[in-house]
Amino acid sequence: MAKADYYVPDNRPWFKHYPQGIPCHLDYPEIPLSKFLDDSAQSNPNNTALIFYGKEITYKELKELSDKFARALQDLGIQKGDRVVLLLPNCPQFVIAFYGIMKAGAIPCPLNPLYTGEELKYFFKDLEPRIVLTLDAFYSKVKEAEKVTPQIERIIVTNIADYFPSLQRTLGKLLRKVPTAKCPGAVSFNNFFKNVEPKYNEVQVNPKEDTALIIYTSGTTGEPKGAKLTHVNINAHLISASKLFENLKLDTVFFGMPNFHVYGIASILGFGILKGMKIILLPQIHIKELSNLINQKNINFLPLVPPVYNGLCEYAEKENKLFSSIKLALCGSSPLSSYLLKRLKKIFPSAFFIEGYGLTETSSAIIADVPFSEYSKKSGAIGVPFFDADVKIVDPQTGKELSPGESGEIIIRSPQIFRGYWKKPEKTKEALRDGWFHTKDIGRMDADGIFYVEGRLDDMINVRGEKVWPREVEKVLEQHPKVKEVAVIGVKDDYYGQAIKACVVLKEGYQATEKELIDFCKDKLTPQKIPHMVEFFNELPKSNLGKVLHYKLREKEK
Repeated sequence: MAKADYYVPDNRPWFKHYPQGIPCHLDYPEIPLSKFLDDSAQSNPNNTALIFYGKEITYKELKELSDKFARALQDLGIQKGDRVVLLLPNCPQFVIAFYGIMKAGAIPCPLNPLYTGEELKYFFKDLEPRIVLTLDAFYSKVKEAEKVTPQIERIIVTNIADYFPSLQRTLGKLLRKVPTAKCPGAVSFNNFFKNVEPKYNEVQVNPKEDTALIIYTSGTTGEPKGAKLTHVNINAHLISASKLFENLKLDTVFFGMPNFHVYGIASILGFGILKGMKIILLPQIHIKELSNLINQKNINFLPLVPPVYNGLCEYAEKENKLFSSIKLALCGSSPLSSYLLKRLKKIFPSAFFIEGYGLTETSSAIIADVPFSEYSKKSGAIGVPFFDADVKIVDPQTGKELSPGESGEIIIRSPQIFRGYWKKPEKTKEALRDGWFHTKDIGRMDADGIFYVEGRLDDMINVRGEKVWPREVEKVLEQHPKVKEVAVIGVKDDYYGQAIKACVVLKEGYQATEKELIDFCKDKLTPQKIPHMVEFFNELPKSNLGKVLHYKLREKEK
């Protein structure tokens, strides 16, 4: 068992919010991440692991398929530390390969399958993968990107329908509803390990030090960086989440979030495998389909992001639907507005709504709301740190720890913190200093030990020497009955240095004026935080997870 390399002082104010009977410090298993799959297969071999358009795969079958994939990789000469790129949507092939790659000792590197061939060149050149696994529909762009990485030895292709139920697969191809593409020189996924024994050569790994996977940061402030996450990094997140949510008795989870983000990999897939849950896979979210799945499959764990929750809410209100099976509704990527949360609670009558804060470098959520806590949910709060996570708010310039209520940079040390950026030692040195990860996020802790996030350090607005954090202003404007979404940025101004600009999306059918929204803020914000101008948008630029990209709005101004 691994312990934290330091000790979180027992006087941390958030400890009192942990569930009763659970110690403040935990032990984390020093085992490969794939061992959780093997353990679930041993404990409940015949339980359903994956459901994909009616196709069910048991834990025993999933383990055997991943074992075979690992052996096929080893027969090809794949060694410990080799990188294997996954360019797939959420489907059984992804899960089989993800665990099989780790069992072979290699490093899975999931990438956004919607990247263009030109975009993929950056990642291929950075990773130097030996194998690429992709949908046949993406084969041509993989071949284009391959030009910068001559060391790729094999491209493995699969069709999205390969793991459909047999009747659906046949009908889909007959009716041409499932596109197929010719892939000369590639090997098909099923043929790659079809005649292989489900026995692989176990590779010795150091779970605390060896890289389990590489996930790229979302690149919201520039060039994406590959975060190296160890087995214990992910294990620590999973064990902490398991302890926090163990009273909820969860058994069926929806996996619709992207598998190339740590949210999907750790908080959904990893957590589902650890707990031996049924994992409902969808390659693409359609609101009506998701609505039907929740009630048909009795899904009780629903991890989503605000834009999807908003779509689900609008559909349910229109169709007069309730989702009574949901026990835990988890929201990541960006905060839920108070207006949306109020509406969601009506259609999820039995659910705990929990917002989590985390980054790729923290192995997914590391601060979150705690179910059953006496503090309940404070408006705008992100909750309390996970077990063995020490969190401070410091002055970004001096590094001095700030008092409760003061805003500064969030810095963290925890077993969940990554080991560094792939091939970027200077960026690693900048992020990891004196044992602490410097997040570049601005937040505060109140006297009760509850944390709040107010924006990125890069997003800070300097109004005549006064610091203004965009999230403070955004939360006020979100309360306006006509506002659907808002992002606040600083723009160059000769008088103020930086002026505050609100970029606003109005609710459908509503109209508002710049003066109306500025006046709305006047009795809710101090003078230096009141927007100087408002621009109306049809939509705001967002990441794959629905996070508003403030830097894109700033670039537009330039």
